[in-house]
Amino acid sequence: MIRLDIDLSYLTKNFEIGTQRLNQYGTKSIDEIMEAEAAQGNTKAESFQRDVINDPKELVKLFKLSNAKNRYAILSQMNSSDLEYLVNFLEPEDLQMGLMFFTKTKILNLIYDLPKNKICSIVFQAFSIEQFLKMIPEKELNKFFESDKLDKNKILDFVKTIPEEKLNKMVEKFMFQEEGKIQQDNNWSQEHVVKWMEQLKPEKFKKALQCFEREEKQALILNLTKEDNNLLTEFSKNALTFPLKQLDKVDIVKCMDKLEPDDLMKMVNELPDELLAVVVTQIDPMVFAEVLSKNFKDILAEVGIGNV
Repeated sequence: MIRLDIDLSYLTKNFEIGTQRLNQYGTKSIDEIMEAEAAQGNTKAESFQRDVINDPKELVKLFKLSNAKNRYAILSQMNSSDLEYLVNFLEPEDLQMGLMFFTKTKILNLIYDLPKNKICSIVFQAFSIEQFLKMIPEKELNKFFESDKLDKNKILDFVKTIPEEKLNKMVEKFMFQEEGKIQQDNNWSQEHVVKWMEQLKPEKFKKALQCFEREEKQALILNLTKEDNNLLTEFSKNALTFPLKQLDKVDIVKCMDKLEPDDLMKMVNELPDELLAVVVTQIDPMVFAEVLSKNFKDILAEVGIGNV
């Protein structure tokens, strides 16, 4: 039995059932009361199903569905699949608020499971690309250069803007890593370095890029990603989610407003039933009444009179 603080005056006015007679029915549900009334010749009670149960506007009035406590009393009696079905009727902002029931660690795990482009939609609301590049570990910058989607010609165009001193430092580090020796000629011209890089095989070219100092790596990546934002998905999920760890839970959730409702629903549905019922309580009362009337008449039959 689901006890609701219903509108008793509604029953008196529309079905001519006085308070004293209602009290005599004790623990019976409203559905059972109407059946008993109809059997006693109350012709108005005979139309209860048609006039109330099948009419969402009347359901809202009788069951006071504008009262969140009443909505929760009904929802708390539903099973997981019913609650997950009702999640479909929530507004995106309600779903987003529901995420606040998760711990920060759980939210980060849920974000990690998203496709990279959707992770980017969260991360780059909170941080600029410049900030992001400064925050992530250098090993993640290096991993970026392992992508096969980078345009070698565009990279070489950028290399032409790097001072010769820094280019020679990169070459020296590359030679030491590859051959175990220090470059003898420390004064290659910019043109010489570019031509040398042009001739490197793909894997060697990637390693050469990883030999730049962090400042040059960041500048190069910034240049590439500003021209093509899709390249941001070439970062690993570990890199993309790393800066989010610096934020409070509230700030992370605020940045999730660009996600599709389906993404938010999948996340919210991972809540335990008692918390999921609280989230679904945010449903619009009229929408709730329409869904109850259409799909949950068995639950409505369990509603009785009482204080929530």
